[in-house]
Amino acid sequence: MNRLTLKLAVRTLHTGTVGTKGPTGRDLFNRMNSCIRDNDPSGAWLNYQQLLHMRTTEQPHSLNRSLFAQTPRPRDLPLSARPYIHDAHSRILRVLHINSIHGYSRPHLDQLAQWAAQYVREAAADSHVLAASDVNTLLHVFAVQRNGTAADHVWQYATLTGVVADVTNYNAYINACLRAGNYGRAFEVVREMRERGVQPSTWTQAYLIRLYGETGDLESARREFARACRNSPWTGVAETSSIGTKYWQEKTDDHGVYGLGIGTFNEMLGVLGRNGLMSEMRDLFMRFTGLSVEATDGELQARVRHTGLRPNAHTFHELIHWHATYWDMDTAVNIVRLMSKCGVRPVPKTLKLIVTPQTAERDVETCAQIAILLREEYGVQ
Repeated sequence: MNRLTLKLAVRTLHTGTVGTKGPTGRDLFNRMNSCIRDNDPSGAWLNYQQLLHMRTTEQPHSLNRSLFAQTPRPRDLPLSARPYIHDAHSRILRVLHINSIHGYSRPHLDQLAQWAAQYVREAAADSHVLAASDVNTLLHVFAVQRNGTAADHVWQYATLTGVVADVTNYNAYINACLRAGNYGRAFEVVREMRERGVQPSTWTQAYLIRLYGETGDLESARREFARACRNSPWTGVAETSSIGTKYWQEKTDDHGVYGLGIGTFNEMLGVLGRNGLMSEMRDLFMRFTGLSVEATDGELQARVRHTGLRPNAHTFHELIHWHATYWDMDTAVNIVRLMSKCGVRPVPKTLKLIVTPQTAERDVETCAQIAILLREEYGVQ
């Protein structure tokens, strides 16, 4: 065997190909990164899959493993896929960030969930250890899809690979359980979090309020909300409440962590709306924001600065959704006007919360008038 033949044989064993026909491992990796930068999820995923396929076809022959090392030589690194697999696993998750996607449809979401499930299988096959942020990305995808089983698999895989879960991971998992309707599991995660001494955050409390509301425990939801109010610096009350429940035991010092944030406030509004307590819902909103539909623009700004609690789009959407659900359409439209006065622009979702199949079936003419109003005044299509 001459020198050239030996060189080709070694390259074949290391890369699975002879010469450089077709894209190399570096080519596919660079193409994947380029698609990610250009916000092309389909292109990025296609190159990711091709990189994985190349890796499976370039394993050295079992009879020659004693003669040649499995790791390619430096000169062969651009040709091989294996040096890029770990980074590819880490970077491909960027295409699954739902927060950066606007207006995704159900088929689009199903596609993302399918990619996420495939990613978990491939990462597990390569013994790839997930980062804490990777766990949150996957849990968020399955939360939006309401796929509790897939969320459980992600959590189990993260646990088995030694990921040290922080409060953001627990919050993401609790949210996934809530969205999937696995309320019992959500309570178990809360207990596990406390037993391991993980310091909860304001979002943990917000999810717990929603959990109580979903399970019909309105009094516990009110107690947790009152607890947040007492721990809010801007309320002027500094002493930490000792109120707890059988699911939430005082095992860590929560003073200075809890406080009434807009997320907690929105969840309480949703609990009241879900239970049909519309009067209490409006009173709570006006008490903590100082806003009313009769206020002028100057009064609105002064009151928002005074209370320190600024409503966001989610706040107004909770109010609009539940008032429209209980057929208080006049109040729902007034809330849209208030929303605009507060600098929160109505969007197509705002209209969809008012004009639903249920409300259209009840009075299609009223729904049509509201749709025309929102289009003419706010440009909502």
